[in-house]
Amino acid sequence: MYKKLPLKPLLVAIAATGALNITVMAAAQAGATAPTTSAPTHGAINVGRVSAGLALNTLSKVPTKKEVFESTQSVKVIGKKQMETAGPAGGAGQALAVAPGVNTQTDSPAGGSRTTISINGMKTGWSNIAGNANDGTVMVTFDGVPMVDPAYGVWGSPEVPQMSMIKGIAVTYGPGYPVNRWFNNIGGSINFLPLQPTAKAGASIGGFYGSFNTRGVHFNVRTGNIDGWSGIIAGGMTSAGNYLNGYGFNNPSNNYAYYAKVIKRFHGGHFSFGAYAARGVSYRPLGIPVSPNSNVTVNGINANGNSNPGPIYSQQTTGFYTTLPSSMYWKEAFNTSYILYSKFYDHLSCNLTLHNLLWYRHGSREHLHYNYYTGGNSNVAMNQYYLAKSDTYGDKLYFTDRLPWNTVSFGGYFINNKFNSLLEFYNPTQAGPINGAQVYGSLAVPNGDSHSSYMYMTDLAAFIQDDIQPVSNLRITPGLRVVTFNTNFVNNEAAQFPLNGYSNGVNSYGTSGDRQPNSSTNFTDVEPSIGANWQITPNVAVYANYSTAYKAPAGATGTYAHMLASSLKPQSSSQYQFGVKAYVPHDGILNHASFGANYYHLNDTNEIIPIPVVSHLYSEFASGSSTFSGVNLYFEDDPLYNIHIFSNLSFEKAVYSNYVNSHGVSYDGMPVSDVPAQTANIGAYYQWYHAGVVYEPRIWWQYTGAQNIYNNNTGAPTNQKLPAFGIWNAALRVNIGHQYLFAALHKLSVNVDVLNLLNKQYNSYQYISSGGYYGVAGQMLADPGMPRAVYVSLEGHFA
Repeated sequence: MYKKLPLKPLLVAIAATGALNITVMAAAQAGATAPTTSAPTHGAINVGRVSAGLALNTLSKVPTKKEVFESTQSVKVIGKKQMETAGPAGGAGQALAVAPGVNTQTDSPAGGSRTTISINGMKTGWSNIAGNANDGTVMVTFDGVPMVDPAYGVWGSPEVPQMSMIKGIAVTYGPGYPVNRWFNNIGGSINFLPLQPTAKAGASIGGFYGSFNTRGVHFNVRTGNIDGWSGIIAGGMTSAGNYLNGYGFNNPSNNYAYYAKVIKRFHGGHFSFGAYAARGVSYRPLGIPVSPNSNVTVNGINANGNSNPGPIYSQQTTGFYTTLPSSMYWKEAFNTSYILYSKFYDHLSCNLTLHNLLWYRHGSREHLHYNYYTGGNSNVAMNQYYLAKSDTYGDKLYFTDRLPWNTVSFGGYFINNKFNSLLEFYNPTQAGPINGAQVYGSLAVPNGDSHSSYMYMTDLAAFIQDDIQPVSNLRITPGLRVVTFNTNFVNNEAAQFPLNGYSNGVNSYGTSGDRQPNSSTNFTDVEPSIGANWQITPNVAVYANYSTAYKAPAGATGTYAHMLASSLKPQSSSQYQFGVKAYVPHDGILNHASFGANYYHLNDTNEIIPIPVVSHLYSEFASGSSTFSGVNLYFEDDPLYNIHIFSNLSFEKAVYSNYVNSHGVSYDGMPVSDVPAQTANIGAYYQWYHAGVVYEPRIWWQYTGAQNIYNNNTGAPTNQKLPAFGIWNAALRVNIGHQYLFAALHKLSVNVDVLNLLNKQYNSYQYISSGGYYGVAGQMLADPGMPRAVYVSLEGHFA
């Protein structure tokens, strides 16, 4: 039964917030500083200029190069030009790959499929999960609103499948400023800022078609400024086959996203209402055996556990990209996110401003899974059904006070979350005795493993963020945050499956590990941070920062069902960074040029590492702590008015300072799996104008270094490596001016993208199997990367 959350942590957070407010208000002095609002421009609606004496806000706007240069944090902004490297069908995962230190891995050409994303080795997302030690350690937001379940902590990339509506992406390395943090920023954060209402009305509509029968449409309509009101509505949808296909089945996917926002401006401030809905559906093929094994054929395993006669299944024998027949295996994954939110901003006085965000999110993940490959064996479940859904609401309130020598932000947030997890494995061809009768497996009476539970969670935070500028070229940003995580776990197994309870003996697998009783936990922690930025010249600065951060124990209901609540601890990180930044607005061939180089060192502790067991719950867990260190560099410039160049480079070392698998074997000092030793990209865009038409050829190269492979058979990392790979890409855009078009059509763009230009054959992910999928332990399984793909797109812009 649900237990009322204790009030003590809430009172602590409220008291802390109140104390911070009183302290700051008592220190405030009257000043003559003017309000920071400015007159609207002809472009975007101005929603309040960020003061030069204010910690960089990455949640409400796309930071400018100058703002990033002046901050004490490591932040990378991905603008429209670099987002185009994802291609017209690509989603969030593909677009993020261009940032330094960011690695992404997916198995589909479109945004509806799931992607694993890492920032300096700290991860979020699902694509492959073997040995995923640091998953759920990156916060993801849409227009500043959390898109992550507080209970589970992992974000699905199909929640942002349409990049046409995204204006820019802000990637923060490490926890960042307390004023920008939510509940799982221990490794970094990603904010997708959508298109905003504009002062002038306009619209655009476009579509594309390309390889693997990929096609899609997108649009946006802007009302312009009407008596202080301005709005936008945008959307898009995509469907695609897959380069991973076989025996007549192409593992299709589809996705959509729609977004609307209205802003009302008033003297000294504004308020807005926003809504967002997204859904991605995709078939997820199994990893393909790299090398042939005579015991693994395309026709699966018989009732005796032996392979059925047929072609030996592997990349070398049946084809590099060939997947199993759908009659043998298929898995369909659904990811859905609905968000409603409201923002309020007001100058209470010339120095004091109020910021408030109120929001609600419903999210769900659903799997339908058919496995006849091993399901022909009577001891293995044939079907899986999984549904995880959550409802979350929260409010974040804070104030910003401009004092003579510094600017202080202080406030807090409240978040409440209900998370429900349901997982069933059953075989409708097999029957067993229940209450004296033979009953076949079904959703109502699963005859494989099953799990049903609820997690009720309340997160609270109070923070203070100072921005001190004793002299014009020095910025110091101390901060402090108090966080609490309160959970109530409810094991709903007996209520969900009364015919399949403990007394029947059907659900014996994992009884000792997955049947923990109802429990509750309460954690309170303090997160100090500090940063400094010294501009040694007007265009060059050195900076450094240190921060600590916490998140609730990973894994939501699966963790609490398997482990004693008394053994759980919040996962935490401590990180320091130092480096150099440069920003040159105009000096010879340096135009809007930005450069950054930094060293980072991050310790991630109290990791809970799931070890998948096919056709069952996560019945095994490893524990550990890891250390990530490396160097990130980036450079961007417009050396001539018609040339744009960019480059990003990173070097990383990631090791387990502590790793103990489920059998108690230590692997301390081993490398963290699936973290490339290097990542790099470089690109150049050129514009040529002739007779009212602009031609824009583009070329870029993406490189992913060698990375260590996880052994799911031993439940441990290894020193075996997935080889490095580099991919060339090219595109050509033709922009036709309005003089060739009818009056309302301002511009028409035709674009051709060629991804993987040289058609390189490579695997983007590999791991050593425990034998659950194909019945052979120790086999290397792989996800191939996408071969050459060509897309043609058309977009019209209306003034």
